[in-house]
Amino acid sequence: MYAAIMAGGEGTRLWPASRDTCPKQFINVLGGEPLVVQTLERLEGLLPLENILVLINHKHQEAARRLLPDLPAENLIVEPRIRDTCPCIGLACEVIRKRAGEQTVVCLPSDHLIDPPEALRECLRRAETCVQAEPGALYAIGIRPMYPATGYGYLLRGQTLGEADGEPVFDVTSFHEKPSIALAEAYLDSGDYFWNSGICFGRTDAFREEIRRHQPELAEGLRQLAPDLDTDRQATALAKIYPRFPRINVSDGVMEKADQVRVIEGHFAWDDVGTWRILQAHLASDEKGNVAQGESAVVDAEGNLIFADRDQLVAALGVRDLVIVATPDATLVTTRDRVEDVRKIVADLKARHKDRHL
Repeated sequence: MYAAIMAGGEGTRLWPASRDTCPKQFINVLGGEPLVVQTLERLEGLLPLENILVLINHKHQEAARRLLPDLPAENLIVEPRIRDTCPCIGLACEVIRKRAGEQTVVCLPSDHLIDPPEALRECLRRAETCVQAEPGALYAIGIRPMYPATGYGYLLRGQTLGEADGEPVFDVTSFHEKPSIALAEAYLDSGDYFWNSGICFGRTDAFREEIRRHQPELAEGLRQLAPDLDTDRQATALAKIYPRFPRINVSDGVMEKADQVRVIEGHFAWDDVGTWRILQAHLASDEKGNVAQGESAVVDAEGNLIFADRDQLVAALGVRDLVIVATPDATLVTTRDRVEDVRKIVADLKARHKDRHL
């Protein structure tokens, strides 16, 4: 078994703590180890480092090498352009196939919180059993919803198709993107929906076949790349071919289109570090519902989310339901119901060439 950690994202919704040269996967807004380090450490005892690839954007090579010093240099795969998770997984499958033939590959986002780690490892140990039973299928890991979340994708489980180490393997009937609150409540009440964790697995040839069927332009580019992978021509070939790939995530590009998609349940606490609401989910609040990370002074204020970076102090007086993020060179102030739109600020800064603040 191999693992591909997908660490090439921008993390724009966590601006200004998450930046172009050091996005959210290379920091941890809740304290402790950076998220990509946590992701790698969760695989300890399950896979040797030689079997773990970490795929990053070319801008983040310095940060990745500093944070992951024990990872073999050839296992840090540099994407010259952001093309989302479908090309990322396709590239990882080609590298693995060239090194070791067709293998089971587990694809993990680098910006998740999972507890306890052993429960994830136990879930991934079932991956080989699943793949041996049905090698042509692709698999998702689902999380039983704890509340009607509107910020996550969902998948509808169908009939039970079998077992893997005593746990059921379900058919996936359909995928559903971020729902309205009414739909999320209906999904929760039905008991038939999982949160889509974004962790998927399958044999490399199963991923490659579904990419060939549903993303032929990507498949042709990967075919052209294959001879140069793991050679001194790799960087040049990637720079030439990779930017031409379509930008598409693996759910939209492959998982939702494939005929054989299965889901197993992950019995662990899971969260996607997507927006500043992460503070509310994982930090204690005061008696007025204010949540703060870092230095703060809060007086006559209610329901605010505050993040103060390094030596910054955030003072909030007489305000409610705000998100305030202070870093040494940029400060964000928005309302809690607009945290999904923080990427619009980043887009505005890019359009006005304010690169120093990106």
